[in-house]
Amino acid sequence: MPTKKKKKANINKIQNMYKVKKEDKNNETKKVRLITGNTTGLIRRRLSAFIFIQILSIVHNPVKAIKEVLRIRRLRASVHGNQKILKFVKSEGKYFWSVDYPGLPSENLRKIIKNEFYRNYRTSRKSSSLIPLQTIIWGITNRCMLRCKHCYEWNNIDQQDKLTISQLKEILLKIKQQGIRHIQFSGGEPLIRFNDLIELIRNASSDKIDCWLLTSGFGLTENKAMALKEAGLKGVNISLDHWNKEAHNLFRNNPESYDWVAKSIKNCKNAGIMVSVSLCATCEFVSMENLMQYGALAGKLGAHFIRILEARQVGRFAEQKVLLGKNQIETITKFTLQMNTDPGFKKIPIVTFFGYHQRKLGCLGAGNRYMYIDPNGDFHACPFCRVATGNALSDSFDEGIKNLQNKGCQKFSTIKIYDRITQ
Repeated sequence: MPTKKKKKANINKIQNMYKVKKEDKNNETKKVRLITGNTTGLIRRRLSAFIFIQILSIVHNPVKAIKEVLRIRRLRASVHGNQKILKFVKSEGKYFWSVDYPGLPSENLRKIIKNEFYRNYRTSRKSSSLIPLQTIIWGITNRCMLRCKHCYEWNNIDQQDKLTISQLKEILLKIKQQGIRHIQFSGGEPLIRFNDLIELIRNASSDKIDCWLLTSGFGLTENKAMALKEAGLKGVNISLDHWNKEAHNLFRNNPESYDWVAKSIKNCKNAGIMVSVSLCATCEFVSMENLMQYGALAGKLGAHFIRILEARQVGRFAEQKVLLGKNQIETITKFTLQMNTDPGFKKIPIVTFFGYHQRKLGCLGAGNRYMYIDPNGDFHACPFCRVATGNALSDSFDEGIKNLQNKGCQKFSTIKIYDRITQ
């Protein structure tokens, strides 16, 4: 028979084991993981059910709800074929497939799904709480320590910020009043304005807005990553413009840039922040070999997403011949689809190529699903279509969005997504 001391020791041992397990569980919820394999099938079915429930709550008719879900599937098939999503990113108990959408399940995703339904459902019925934009890209500083070759904000870069923190808070209040549930903080380099950035993220996330950061990673230390996470940051888009260290540093005009990217990815992952690496695809870079090398590096560094942007004639590229050709677009498209749908590349991060979707569905910017607010507070179609249609401080958001919609995108048509689906 065990003595009382032994019993107490055993109890303490069990309690200690429980404490360790509890700590492990907390660490596990903090981790961000790329999900592949059979689990993705369950997540896809869960997403379909989630969409169905939201639509059913509006139409109150199971048959109509099923038809609408099938319409959504036909839309996806028209873009991606019948290929299935083979990757998700799990963060804070939610599943993400894009840096531009809230995770599953969440109230923000619920609102976006209902919002899309009200936008496109062929009926006179509309919701009084219709949200005008899915996400907003917002430059909060004119300052940047880098001199990147492609800088789209080049004409606004300055040593001093044009807007005070009070003015930024005023803009944030207007964003909240619009019901927008997703913000991407940009610059200049937003980390230069770190204390103000933290304050804005904390303010926005307190209202359950999903916050992302667009950055070069310069100065994103472990302590700053933890502070960003504590403030409520969901994810970070870190610019990485080549798989070759020297080539990336040359593009960014800074010999430390690549090292900061690698360090910032590690620091964000340790803090439990989702990581996307953002590539500005130039004519010189685009080849299948370079893209494959880039994908392998992104996976090795621990990124969860890859975001590919086309070089555009704006900012420092304004007077240069940088537009990609047909063959280069096809190369990026092939890479994107292969990385996302071929089981042989399951360890490569989820790839998003906006040009692919824009050519299939039309531009989602220009007040269609998103717009850009520059560091001076001016409304633009996107960071690369620079024609101001108002100011976030002096003008109403409704008028700014309406003006953007009337002007449209300078590169692609802006059409309603559901117009792509036949009845």
